Amino acid sequence: MADYDLKSDEEKAEELKAWWRSNGTSVIAGVALTVGGMFGWNYWKEHKVTQSEGASKLYAQLGQEGTDSAEILKKLNDEYSGTSYSYLAALESAKTSCEAGKTDDCIAQLKKAAESPQDSLANLAKLRLARALVSTGKLDEAKSILAEKMPASYQSLVSELNGDIHFAKKELKQAYEAYDKAILSAGDQNTQLLKMKRDDLGNQLKSGA
Repeated sequence: MADYDLKSDEEKAEELKAWWRSNGTSVIAGVALTVGGMFGWNYWKEHKVTQSEGASKLYAQLGQEGTDSAEILKKLNDEYSGTSYSYLAALESAKTSCEAGKTDDCIAQLKKAAESPQDSLANLAKLRLARALVSTGKLDEAKSILAEKMPASYQSLVSELNGDIHFAKKELKQAYEAYDKAILSAGDQNTQLLKMKRDDLGNQLKSGA
């Protein structure tokens, strides 16, 4: 630094020019990337907000008189994929498909809803998916879904579905135990149907003994 300070202004200027010729391009590129990155980030944030607002308005139209719910759900799935509303739309579409007997479409939509980053929605979709898989005989796939970690509030439903799987496999003792576990973890929920399932199995096990 001492040598540099003793140089004339003209010499300093010439050295700066030489340095700029060697390094100017990379400096400009670095500035451009920084500015471009900031612009890209802001654009991405604005795009996400716009997408979310558009999806929200569209979702709010569901169930309103004169609206085509099927078309709205399709648009949410196609044009707003990745937003929370697209996963909600998949859950709604699955319900419509199941009620119409379109099991394959129902399962496909439930699988999409199960990928939601919102745990509450994803868990609900997984339970419905497991139930749909049991009804179509895809028992091992259903069981693998139920093996995933679920909140304690869902344990009664998980145990009941596991009971249904064992029953479908004619594993009556395991089914009885699963229904009994479902009743014990049900808390204040109505367990009348569960008790009927369990007691019926209990009678079958006794008569078969």
